[in-house]
Amino acid sequence: MLSILWCIPTSIIIMSFIYGIPSFFSAVANLRRKVWLNIDVENDSNSLNDDPFDVAILIPLYMEDESSVRETFKSISKQRYRLGKVDVYVILENNDLKTLIHVFENIDMLIEKGFGIYIFMNRGERKSKASSINLVLKHVTHFYGAFIILDGGDNILDSLYIEKVAKLTLSGYSIVGAKVYRVGNNIIGKLSYIDTFLWYNVGLPGLAKFIGTPLVSGEGLTLSARFLEKIGGMPEVLAEDAYLSILASFYNEKIALLDTPIIEGAPSNIRSLVNQRIRWYRGTLQCFKDTVTKHRKILSKKKLILLTLAYLQPVALTAPSIALIILIASQFIQVPLITLVLAKIELISIFFAPSYLILYQRFLDIALIMAPINWIFQGFLAMVAMTPIRISWLRTLNRTSIGIENKDFLKQEVKH
Repeated sequence: MLSILWCIPTSIIIMSFIYGIPSFFSAVANLRRKVWLNIDVENDSNSLNDDPFDVAILIPLYMEDESSVRETFKSISKQRYRLGKVDVYVILENNDLKTLIHVFENIDMLIEKGFGIYIFMNRGERKSKASSINLVLKHVTHFYGAFIILDGGDNILDSLYIEKVAKLTLSGYSIVGAKVYRVGNNIIGKLSYIDTFLWYNVGLPGLAKFIGTPLVSGEGLTLSARFLEKIGGMPEVLAEDAYLSILASFYNEKIALLDTPIIEGAPSNIRSLVNQRIRWYRGTLQCFKDTVTKHRKILSKKKLILLTLAYLQPVALTAPSIALIILIASQFIQVPLITLVLAKIELISIFFAPSYLILYQRFLDIALIMAPINWIFQGFLAMVAMTPIRISWLRTLNRTSIGIENKDFLKQEVKH
């Protein structure tokens, strides 16, 4: 009986190795250059369209500080767009007077640049980010060709971002995702940057090639109006961005990954980080559950298997924590040799993972030493995500200031 129980942690560690294969291949083959699209619209006369292609930017805000609102508005104000008009819809929640004041304090920078500004107040009960967005979409979807979703504090570093996503939408893509780097001046911000950089430049390219349908992040996400009408608005689930891959697979829609970074403030404290990561992991597991229950009959067998593997990632993320537990337990109890060997390989591999940042990005910081410890900690959070513990999912409060002006490694990434 005990030998059977050891099969569970052994299988999870093996699963993590299976997930590591696409990432290893991605790093060796430099898949990021093949998966992430780098388009030039400034010198492309074909980017100009005779028929206006109007774009709406949706910004759902809740309990924001003034700097986050200013950062997002300033970022939008720098955008250049020649294919039509751009309107901005600021979505606020009932009785969130503080955020409303910050919006009025900074709205002039958008008005001066000629953006159409609409403020929508959700008078009902706040349920989720997706539900608030849908309250606006049901009234305006038919007026625009595409919708871009931004969060408070998002900073778009490319001034032609709107034009690039519009061009991709016009060429037939229903979903356009971007690189979203979470950064900050504290250790959590640096660890978050390491996580997001490795995901977008190593993990995601390998996974996208493997499953054929990329996963996208909700920040800077662009959706065509045609696709939104087809699916009835944003899916009102915990991880609405990850859920879109299921719907795109069913309708055989194309997803593009645009090689443009969007910078977002990382959680400023441990509590905010814990809530954010557990929400992510539980949201991904909800996608797994719905894939094998609600959507198994409408997806092809191949796509069903591939999406199932993609959404089981939180289980594989527990492997470093399980490996550490096994290593400690081996000092007191008899552990099967194969399980012990696999646990040691797992821990050794995660300590070498940050070397990619050193080789490619020339990123040298004490945070690289702490990254493996962070991944072990996140493994425990993934375990918590699998339990029925109730947590408030509304959003990640207490983000750190971005502070990118002195970060040379980010400037280098923008050049790429």
